[in-house]
Amino acid sequence: MTLRLSRAAALLACLILVAGSVRGDGQTAPPQAVFPTRIEAVTVDVVVLDRDGNPVEGLTGDDFTVIESGTPQTITTFDAVSLAESAPAPPRASRISTNAAAPDTNRWFFLVFDDVHLSALSTRRAREAVQQFITEVLGAGDRVLIAPTSGAGWWTGTLPQDRESLVAFVAGLQGQRIPDTTASRIYDYEAMVIALDRDRSIFGEVARRFFDNGVISEPCGGSPEPWRCAELDTSSGIGLIRAMARQAYADVTVRLQASLETMARIAAALAEARGRKTLLLVSEGFVMDTTRPEFRELIQTAREANAAVHFLDVRDPGGITGQPGIAGGNAESGRVVATQDATATFSLANREAEGASSVALDTGGTIVSGANPLPGLRRIAAQRAYYLLGYSPTDTRRDGSFRKIQVTVNRPDVQIIARSGYYATADEPRPADPDRLDPALRAGLDVPFGASGIPLRMTSYVFGPRGEGRLQTMLVAEADVSALTLDDRGGRHAGQLDTFMTVAGASREAIERDQRVVNLDLPPEAFELARLNGIPLLREFALPAGRYQATLVVRDRATGMVGAVRHEFEVPQADQLRITTPLVTDTVQPGAAGQPLRLIPIARRAFPAGARLAIAFDVIGAAQTSTGPRRVMVEYSVRTPDGAQVTGAPAREVAADRDAGLAITIGVRLPDGPPGEYTLHIGVRDALTGRTVEHVEAITIGP
Repeated sequence: MTLRLSRAAALLACLILVAGSVRGDGQTAPPQAVFPTRIEAVTVDVVVLDRDGNPVEGLTGDDFTVIESGTPQTITTFDAVSLAESAPAPPRASRISTNAAAPDTNRWFFLVFDDVHLSALSTRRAREAVQQFITEVLGAGDRVLIAPTSGAGWWTGTLPQDRESLVAFVAGLQGQRIPDTTASRIYDYEAMVIALDRDRSIFGEVARRFFDNGVISEPCGGSPEPWRCAELDTSSGIGLIRAMARQAYADVTVRLQASLETMARIAAALAEARGRKTLLLVSEGFVMDTTRPEFRELIQTAREANAAVHFLDVRDPGGITGQPGIAGGNAESGRVVATQDATATFSLANREAEGASSVALDTGGTIVSGANPLPGLRRIAAQRAYYLLGYSPTDTRRDGSFRKIQVTVNRPDVQIIARSGYYATADEPRPADPDRLDPALRAGLDVPFGASGIPLRMTSYVFGPRGEGRLQTMLVAEADVSALTLDDRGGRHAGQLDTFMTVAGASREAIERDQRVVNLDLPPEAFELARLNGIPLLREFALPAGRYQATLVVRDRATGMVGAVRHEFEVPQADQLRITTPLVTDTVQPGAAGQPLRLIPIARRAFPAGARLAIAFDVIGAAQTSTGPRRVMVEYSVRTPDGAQVTGAPAREVAADRDAGLAITIGVRLPDGPPGEYTLHIGVRDALTGRTVEHVEAITIGP
């Protein structure tokens, strides 16, 4: 049975022709994403807090004043939002994930774990703060996305049922940055300034520090202005400093790009969702490099998405300048700090995180630091009430300049939290990067609640061993053909779909990816089948045991319409008594002469009353003696929500010798009514050891 299932995709060739990867299939290039013209309107989300930190509610548009770059603006739209305590999400009763439902009204928190800017010294503090935020601050119904900036897989969950998996995912995160703790270290801010030739006094401070610690010989014979050596070219140490600064700055730009683009990706994916979005950047911070376009793009994207970025600074608050790897020095690190550099060292510590602080302030977020970040995190989570102020700027220039925003309210003794400004739209578009995923597909992968342009449903099947320590896993999805634009070619329906799937593990295993172009060429009978059940899309992976989340994005090339669905599943340990994921289907194909019917995996659990189903699975891990066969007892039933059995069969023995597999196939006829929700129960007991395993899943019986 397992071997047949592994070839199930080939059985659908009459419906779908699957090409290779997008880069090598010889197909025409997909159309460039077309975005609507941006409407020159600005929406500012404003939180008003009283002196005790509680939100002030009941304000109207007349209570606010908005000033942009010194000019008062006319508020044209006003909305007061007050979120009640989130309701707990119902437990998962179905193995089927779908994007059909609109995003719920529960709160989303997007935690950006900036591992590319976190060292081993701060990783523990970062983990503890995030885990505290999840376990002690967030409440029932709150939804969480955790995104490392290193490019590893993201993880989502809903409280309280996913609290354990979220905390476990955070426990596996590790800072990627290995700071140089030697005397020859050049700090990020120093590297940026020297490489960009901005402030020659910084060069002097580095040269003096290098000389005091024996890295270079005395520059220019003790000249009080060592940067002049660059002009005189009398010291080899000057060239060394410049080369080291350029190399360090190259590393700075790589890390900056990773952090800023991760936040921009999340903000872009949230652009269609209404209301205030909370992004929490957990980081040691990063420098403010105004030459990097990613800063402007992040602020612009956050403005369009109405997203606020809060910065949780996890640097050691006990003494920044004394830590190994931080500007300053101590006896253990073997460095000294000249008296004239002491003040500059404190300033440098702040400049090392100036970029992260700027992002927070420019997007209307806050900065949380100190030995106990919990009060600050509680204030962020408590911002359930806020106001949306919309206006059309009087400055209509499309020059890409930064516009400063000031919001005031006619109430005494209040604190206002709002973005400090935004970048105006520029007419010059950023050139497309051919090495990056198409923006429409990227947004579909990133949005945690799916995209419903093309209705999708998806499920998973875990079968037998596939390589050492791995199990064969099939992800089956179905796309609603009514949402696609297909060409009618003499009764046959043709079209092309771009598909992209990622599979990420909670244990931080390497992320799996599958990108394909799907060519549709459906004869009339196949089109009718697809119209009823959807276009089938199957992908196979070999995965080790663990918890996984898969995301599928489908785009219709004819229209650019996008659908995305996320599905969570588990791959069990391979060395225990278990059954493979039961294949429950009402779709079969004739086999070859003398061969049984072929069962087709489907991604639905809704069937008409009286339907005939086939249920197939393998029993793995059953015990056996040296001479006797493996023997298991198998039973099944279909039950109503109150537990009453409507159909089923009592336990029956199945045996197999050493060379045969325990492959079980059951035929079931569903009851004729009434329609509603039911559960399918499959029980297996090892006759030799007495161990049992039960599988339960929900099914729907319709008219």
